[in-house]
Amino acid sequence: MKEELVLGLDGGKSKTFCVVADTQGAPRGWGRTGNSDPYSVPFDQALQAVQSCVTQALHRAEAHPEQVAAACFGLAGADWPQDFARLHQALEDLHLARRVLVKNDALIALRANLPQGAGFAVTAGTHLAAAVRTSSGGEWHSGWFSVEGCGGAETGRKALWAVLKAYDGRGAPTALDELILEACGAQHPLDLLYALSQGRFGDGELAALTPLVFQAYETFADPVAARLIMDIAADIAAWVLAVGRRFDLLHGDMPIFICGGLVQRECLLLRESLLAEVHRHAPEVRLTFSTRPAVLGALIYAYELLGRRVNEAWRDRLEADMRPLG
Repeated sequence: MKEELVLGLDGGKSKTFCVVADTQGAPRGWGRTGNSDPYSVPFDQALQAVQSCVTQALHRAEAHPEQVAAACFGLAGADWPQDFARLHQALEDLHLARRVLVKNDALIALRANLPQGAGFAVTAGTHLAAAVRTSSGGEWHSGWFSVEGCGGAETGRKALWAVLKAYDGRGAPTALDELILEACGAQHPLDLLYALSQGRFGDGELAALTPLVFQAYETFADPVAARLIMDIAADIAAWVLAVGRRFDLLHGDMPIFICGGLVQRECLLLRESLLAEVHRHAPEVRLTFSTRPAVLGALIYAYELLGRRVNEAWRDRLEADMRPLG
């Protein structure tokens, strides 16, 4: 009899990544594709990205879908009850696993850092999102409230307009000018404005500009870039304080994680500004900046579907074994 497997998938606008592992916690294969957010690409295209990602992972594992006993799909675009119902049915129809669970992608980021117990996370990726797990096991995620705020897409939009305003005289000169022109293959700010007017800057394209904000600050001490980074910190802090107050979680011993692509760079300005703003209102709060891959949380949910309780030691071993996968 062929061994049983579990599958965890983290799907969003910037990428879709999945890992297949055996029931003892050893990774067997991985896959990576593009955008699987049904709010930013057609639903069928989002499903195709998920299916292709899983197919890649199973191919590397030399396995077949019927071996996957449980799968958790952590997806951007799993926000409303209607989303969960539609995605669950569509994923079951693809026969990628015998048991299917759909979670919002912010929740798998939280569970990657918090296998058990209560706590919450704010993820800073294309958008800022929050997820909560209570002591009773209840869960909450920010859903469409996440589309507003200084995540990667909004910060990229501000950076683009900083270049355009520097050109038209409304803004200060900025090192972002040359960086963004080069990254976009443009010769002049008007080329950027024309591309913007033609709808060529979606969330993904805008989010891709955000690393240039950090580069402009770290390389040139650019004050415009510094202001944009401080805006990110202020919006993350607002999420921490709002969620903490709403769920009464602003305690010194409460696990609070800050994760996602925007905090994977160890930018002192971002971290110190964020901590200062949070501690101005809640001095006892401790924040943990995490670079753990969210797909770990999806795997934890998949193991729980099989009745296995995952602790931190199991999680840490699985994470270490995943590093060579890519």
